[in-house]
Amino acid sequence: MTLFRVCLTSLLVLVVACGDSNPAETPDAGQTRPDASVETPDSGNPLPDAGAEDPDAGSETPDSGTETPDSGTETPDAGTETPDSGTETPDAGSETPDAGGPTDVNVIDNGGFEQWPGALPALWSGSTSNIEEVQKVTTQAFEGVNAARLINASSTHRRFSTVAKSMPAGRYSCTYRARGTGDVRNAWFGTDYSSYSAYTSVNTQMWTQVAYNFNLANAVFDTFELIFSVRNTSGENLLIDNVRCVRTPEPCDQVSCEAWARCDNATVTCQPLSGRCDDATDCNEWQACDATHTCVTAQDRCTRHADCAGTPQTPVCDTSTHLCVEGDPCAGVTCSNPATSCNPTTGVCELAEGACFTTYDCRGALPACDPATRRCVAADHSANIIRNGGFESWSTRSIPYYGNNYLPDSWYGLDNGIADPGSEIKPSRLVRYTNAVHGGSAALQFVVPIQVAERFTLEKFNVPTGNYSCSYRVRGHGSIRHRSYSSGGWSPQTDFITVDSDEWQPVFFRFTGNVRDWRLFFYPSRSVADRDHLQVDDVVCTKD
Repeated sequence: MTLFRVCLTSLLVLVVACGDSNPAETPDAGQTRPDASVETPDSGNPLPDAGAEDPDAGSETPDSGTETPDSGTETPDAGTETPDSGTETPDAGSETPDAGGPTDVNVIDNGGFEQWPGALPALWSGSTSNIEEVQKVTTQAFEGVNAARLINASSTHRRFSTVAKSMPAGRYSCTYRARGTGDVRNAWFGTDYSSYSAYTSVNTQMWTQVAYNFNLANAVFDTFELIFSVRNTSGENLLIDNVRCVRTPEPCDQVSCEAWARCDNATVTCQPLSGRCDDATDCNEWQACDATHTCVTAQDRCTRHADCAGTPQTPVCDTSTHLCVEGDPCAGVTCSNPATSCNPTTGVCELAEGACFTTYDCRGALPACDPATRRCVAADHSANIIRNGGFESWSTRSIPYYGNNYLPDSWYGLDNGIADPGSEIKPSRLVRYTNAVHGGSAALQFVVPIQVAERFTLEKFNVPTGNYSCSYRVRGHGSIRHRSYSSGGWSPQTDFITVDSDEWQPVFFRFTGNVRDWRLFFYPSRSVADRDHLQVDDVVCTKD
């Protein structure tokens, strides 16, 4: 507008100047018709008007034309009101976030059951669900176009739940709408089931709001499920819709603590977790706070006799003072199990030297546990149900398609086939090995410098009822895994073990008896000559 007035003023000055040089011409003759009509009274006195009224003349044009600009100015003003009134909408709209805050968000996915790709709604029917019938309802939903009908006429409750997800700790307020006929209550699952709310009995065709609140003291990772427990449905059965759960904002939501601490909502400060510390004042008087912010037993203090092992003159821990004192750690200790004795360092009944509860306890030179004596014994002991488990006995026998071969007795089962599998490894890959053994005088060497593992099996036999603990020793360089098969089917498939050592390594496993035609399989592969390929020895299974 200012630029317009300046230009117009310059034009009027020019016109007045021209009027001085040629006063016969009407000064306003060159003006536009509105200006001419306005300036007619001033045309008789052009010099004062021209000189003095420059600003006026300049302003008159806007004023004269201005009724439009002014009214036009009002339009911008009125128009500005539109943005202002328009801004009111965002302001009014922003009230919802302000009122509820950013945490006022429904944490239940597909709570309105709008996504229904198949027989069940998306993101529902989690692992805790056991209800037999859920139907899609497409008429008279509370919101949107869908609702869910839960059907369980039995008086025994059935569960319908969300799929598992992670949930932060906090207090949650839930609501949902229900109609129809039936009883409904709620709970949640994390690592276990929470307690259930009281049943709400629904018997109406009108949508009724049901509320449920719960508290997660700790965050739940990947296992949280919201549960609807339903019973006694009839008629239209029980319909639910618009499931919403909102976490209540907490002061600590904006506070980040170290891994060893947790924010306290009452003080909005980070406080050490149980057993953790910022300094020694957070621990018991007999403890120190270490570099990991953990309360540990302080130097020269104790919680058990073993802590006093470094002070043989005072081997007993006085648990009342947490000080090491004189005495006998085993005084007054009686071990009821004959396989155990009191450890003079710890004062605790432990397995005696060479004793065992199961074969898992026999990790030394004697690999099998005799259940009668609870002592570790050699692989050739009668407690071992694996015949020739130490590979001590070998003989020459004929193998179909391979001729005569020198093989360990009771091994190389021949019952081949998909339904009753047997050995498939070439007999030439099996060698009696004596350079290094775990027990006895021989072991089995696998020479299998190939990528694909080949099956090698024990001859099948029946196993009586009971639980069995097993092990074998392996050394050399290569890969190996094991598996068993019987009238009970295949055992779970184990992973391949990578072996690259001259030391014998134990491998343990268990199985349950009361089966026929049981046999153990080895799957060796990728053996390397630098450690004499793969060697296996002392295969044992004993009854627990």
